[in-house]
Amino acid sequence: MAIAGAGPAGASLAIALARAGARVTLFEKDAEPRLKACGEGILPHGVRALAEVAGGLPDGARVRGLRFVAGGMSVVADFPEGFGLVVRRDRLHAWLRERAAATPGVDLRLATRYAPCGESFTVGADGLRSQFHRRLPARAPVVRRVGLSTHFGGVEGIEDRVEVFFHEAGEIYLAPCGGGEALVAALFHQDRFHRNGLVRLLRAIPELRERTATAEQTTPMLAAAPLGLQVPKVVDDRLLLIGDAAGAPDPITGDGLAIAFASVAPAVTAIASGDLAEYQRVRGAIGRTAERLGRLLIGLGRFQGRGARALLRRPGLVPTLLDVAVARRPLGAATLLRAFL
Repeated sequence: MAIAGAGPAGASLAIALARAGARVTLFEKDAEPRLKACGEGILPHGVRALAEVAGGLPDGARVRGLRFVAGGMSVVADFPEGFGLVVRRDRLHAWLRERAAATPGVDLRLATRYAPCGESFTVGADGLRSQFHRRLPARAPVVRRVGLSTHFGGVEGIEDRVEVFFHEAGEIYLAPCGGGEALVAALFHQDRFHRNGLVRLLRAIPELRERTATAEQTTPMLAAAPLGLQVPKVVDDRLLLIGDAAGAPDPITGDGLAIAFASVAPAVTAIASGDLAEYQRVRGAIGRTAERLGRLLIGLGRFQGRGARALLRRPGLVPTLLDVAVARRPLGAATLLRAFL
């Protein structure tokens, strides 16, 4: 069987399939791991799934929760169990590819684009612009957003939580990522995006202006747009999509990597049993929950931060939304009403 793409989803699935007895050819067009615009965080359920698949975890910064900030107000929400992990994307790629290459049954072919050659089964793990979207069409999100990410050294006050600052233009994220570096990422609504938007946000939020006054940028500024992707159908005859190729929520949920790793076990089961419909059901349910959560959070931050401040005034809602994000409960009107009351 062939897997197109040796990113987090493709490499981890290759490892799991080979351990289940399959012989896998893993194609990767890039010769070396590279950085990409990414929030780089793995939520606790994704950390558990990665550890089970790969037999360990890469070096990175462990985080115990999040801190939300809007208009001078803040609230902390720690994960109900486990920990999150923040790993620079190039380092995560390198670690997983090394694991895959060392797994008996995996033939890793770097600097090699996938091309159909009569495989009995193919997995598309080639990202947001998957070549397989010609067969399984994808839809861009209705709300157009742009993401920027980079790394800084010397950011003050970085601890063991991911910090999310809501602003009228979007959101900005700070997170430790190991080695004295901090991830700095920003998400913007397309109509408010500027090329130097991240720097503008750092200067516009007093707390961030002070904490980054002497910080130095250590990696290039990278961009991604549009954010989010919906893929209604993720299986077809002898084809299964996983990772971002199967759809990606807006990064505001922080759930992209966790969804990729949590999808590995259902994918292995579906491929082994031939019951691709069950994978479609499971992956579809995960994607719909992440999509609804993303729309809710985007709405909270959209109107001059008023929605975000309203959320922080009712801190009981924050743990509920975190439970949804870490896959402990579904997102629905009843869930939100109970938390609100």
